[in-house]
Amino acid sequence: MGHKKEYEEKQRHGTVELPLGLHKMEYPEGTDAIFYLHWHQEFEFFVVTKGSMLFRVDEREYMLRKGDGIFINSNQLHSAKTIDGHACAFFAVDFSYQILAEDIHSRFAQKYIRPVLNGETEFAVYLAGDGEHWQQEVISLLQDIGVCPEHDLTDYELLVRSRIYAVWDQMTHHAAYTMREKSGKHSSERLAPVVEYMHQNYAYEITLAELAALLPMSEGQFCRVFKQVMKLSPMQYLMRYRILQSCRMLQDTDKKVGEIANLSGFNNISYFNKVFLNTIGCTPKEYRANSMY
Repeated sequence: MGHKKEYEEKQRHGTVELPLGLHKMEYPEGTDAIFYLHWHQEFEFFVVTKGSMLFRVDEREYMLRKGDGIFINSNQLHSAKTIDGHACAFFAVDFSYQILAEDIHSRFAQKYIRPVLNGETEFAVYLAGDGEHWQQEVISLLQDIGVCPEHDLTDYELLVRSRIYAVWDQMTHHAAYTMREKSGKHSSERLAPVVEYMHQNYAYEITLAELAALLPMSEGQFCRVFKQVMKLSPMQYLMRYRILQSCRMLQDTDKKVGEIANLSGFNNISYFNKVFLNTIGCTPKEYRANSMY
């Protein structure tokens, strides 16, 4: 549940033998958006090497200066932009869980990977370059990868794998752990018909009453359960989903913005533009004119 496949970044990083990609990016003065809101299945670390950047991860914003880092979990929506258009640079390390363990059902994966994927183990998102010693250690380990050649890591496989294991060790030792109630899992499963209904009918008017009736629950109880499980209210989730579908149409079709707004469930283009800007960080026209990194 959550993010629709159409909005997933299509690029896969690295190779089957070494499922990790290194990307070094530099942006000149006057740049605004670095990349718009998107998600992918890989884990990702960023380290800023010049200037400052503003990252948005799900609903939170983080300002990173030179030497700072950030962790993006699998399937997390994220975007980045410059600070007041100043020049900046960073490198990104994207990798599949398979670099740590090829078998997601292995004992190792069940202990150290799956809890991160399902939210039972919460890694720190922001890593301060001048922060606690362990954060500095993580940044240093990532910088060891960052100095490798971008397009061919074959001769650096041992270095890359060793650094990723060491990073994962530090992140795990300093993670927060949450015990999920069994009822939470059942609530998630119980909400599945509602989420599916939203996905199938997002282009039409949808009311709280009809969503609550699918379960059935009172509207108040439904809103409480939905927000507890999804971390968004039902209407916030629906609005975000509509915007993500509009992004797909902006990328894949030449339909006019007004038509896309209507097809995405908005009958007022001004409101669509406002919600789009608040969600994605740019206007629909700007989004169409720029592709994701």
